[in-house]
Amino acid sequence: MRTLVVGGTGFLGGAIAETAAGAGHEVTILSRGETRRDLPGGTRVIHGDRYGSLKALRNERFDFVFDTCAFSPDAVENLLGVVGADLGGYVLISSISAYGTFWKPRLNEREPVPTASGADLALARSVPQDRRASAAAYGASYGPLKRACEISAQDSLGERAIVLRVGLLVGAGDYTDRLTWWVRRIDEGGVIAAPAPHNRSIQLIDARDAAEFAVHAAISGCSGIYNVTGPEMPLSAVLDEAVRISASDAEFVWVSEEKLANAGIDAWTEMPLMAPPVPSFRHFMQVDIDKAHRDGLRHRPLTDTLDQILHWDRQNRDRPLKCGVPPQKQAAALR
Repeated sequence: MRTLVVGGTGFLGGAIAETAAGAGHEVTILSRGETRRDLPGGTRVIHGDRYGSLKALRNERFDFVFDTCAFSPDAVENLLGVVGADLGGYVLISSISAYGTFWKPRLNEREPVPTASGADLALARSVPQDRRASAAAYGASYGPLKRACEISAQDSLGERAIVLRVGLLVGAGDYTDRLTWWVRRIDEGGVIAAPAPHNRSIQLIDARDAAEFAVHAAISGCSGIYNVTGPEMPLSAVLDEAVRISASDAEFVWVSEEKLANAGIDAWTEMPLMAPPVPSFRHFMQVDIDKAHRDGLRHRPLTDTLDQILHWDRQNRDRPLKCGVPPQKQAAALR
């Protein structure tokens, strides 16, 4: 099977490329050449920019395309205009952010989802070409634009389109560092401020599990939309397991959201795995994944994920993390 992975040198894209190659696919990666990573043997790399020219793909034919970095509907249209005609399946990596608000738990794929407004589309057009492959460039329009990408894919391909609304991806090489920060901080030991309550629900998924489901969904002939994240678990269970595997002496002090705010600690960016404490995000990490489970989504043990992150991070301790609680703010929260 001939498989194209768009963004195949990225975090999830790389995992998809490895999974597809392991399943016997002839893997080609479309890359702008800005991110480097080890690739499976036999992988072919085509350099191109979906927001510029895709002429390098014009004489190519693929059975499956995995699209990990579409952030506006024109990105989907441009790609499918070149490679869509003979596809057996197109897997679009979307996001649970497409739901927009999380007022209630267990949102499922039948939930009405807002699409992009004229202002959202205008913002997408205004993003400089060299930043259009970055999710951060779209700000609050990210979710609605992802929904517009979904619509574009389904309008073009019908049942050949598979949409994966992915939740919080974690693992070695995660460029957001949201779980990596916790693993590193716990490995360092000592007293750590953590967001109360200790049993707050979180969902996360190993990028390898998301990749395996993406490839499985394509070759199994799945179609439609899937929520793809992990099972709900209490935050304390994740942190306690990180303590165990690192043999750390870390101790947690569970600090109220009010006290964290008074210490100037921002949810999500400075306090990773803590969703913003506002009603619209109350159930952000409590989406329904029953459909994906029925169609083959599987999860490796949390220990495997944490152990991989710990091993990788210990080899990269000089790498600054992109999120986390500044020491002076943690001290203020613990007073």
